[in-house]
Amino acid sequence: MPRPALAASRAIDILNFMAAAPLRGYSLTELVRQLDLNPASCHALLGAMTRDGYLVRAPRGRVYRLGPALIAIGHAALQCHPVVAAARNQIALLSSELDMDSLLTARLDDRLIALASEGPGRMPGLAVGQRVPLIPPLGTPFLAWANEREVDSWLAKAAGAIDADRLRQSLAMVRQRGYAVTQRSPEQAATGLAVLGMAEEPLAGDWQKRVAERIGQMGEDYLMIEAQPDRLHPVMMISAPVFGVDGAVLCTLSLFGFGRPLPLSRIALLGEAVARHCRMASAMPGRPDKQINEVGRG
Repeated sequence: MPRPALAASRAIDILNFMAAAPLRGYSLTELVRQLDLNPASCHALLGAMTRDGYLVRAPRGRVYRLGPALIAIGHAALQCHPVVAAARNQIALLSSELDMDSLLTARLDDRLIALASEGPGRMPGLAVGQRVPLIPPLGTPFLAWANEREVDSWLAKAAGAIDADRLRQSLAMVRQRGYAVTQRSPEQAATGLAVLGMAEEPLAGDWQKRVAERIGQMGEDYLMIEAQPDRLHPVMMISAPVFGVDGAVLCTLSLFGFGRPLPLSRIALLGEAVARHCRMASAMPGRPDKQINEVGRG
């Protein structure tokens, strides 16, 4: 693979870093320290990116923020990815329908990135633009319809001891249900705190390592595989896949912010609601609903 141009790579690092905490402004000194950049090179990059509108510099405080040129690029990108644009609209409809928080997530190779969020914001989730490692047990809606080679690669990235057979069983259950259910636990809560901490320093190596370790410690119990109808379940998130026209998972739509444990009947109703909105996002012109339903149910 060709080595990327250093200036281009550094510019991408700056944009990714600032996108993970877009309401903050960053000084030259902060960006140099956080991204381990050469001060002179960073100053030149910031000047070029500000000139073209990718960044703006505050008249006071000497801090940089994301610029308006990125808005136009974002709109253009949504035109290139109409299914993702439709999914973005669906999370707003889902949150309004159920008065809960929702999140749209995409896969970027070995990372998950939050693309959009909606809802009352009662419970913190991934910030838009934030990335987390795609390692077990995270990412089952993306892997449930993947081939064996992809699943093996995902399992090999586990940050802790895992039961591979149980994780494969969880993928089969996601395909059967059409959605994934994850459960709240002390280990998951610790992971959530680590992810929130990483939002402040998204590219810091120690935070990345800490989050990966916490994810690995959540274990297979984080995934709801066997569900008992006569008990309440501490659900953290319900997620379903949005499929592209080729049948590949493009993104996932997730519902979260459950205030109390739920019975299996309620989980099933909410899961079907999430899956229904995902099918609506997947509906493309010229693609019959029958095909969408068959893909969405494996």
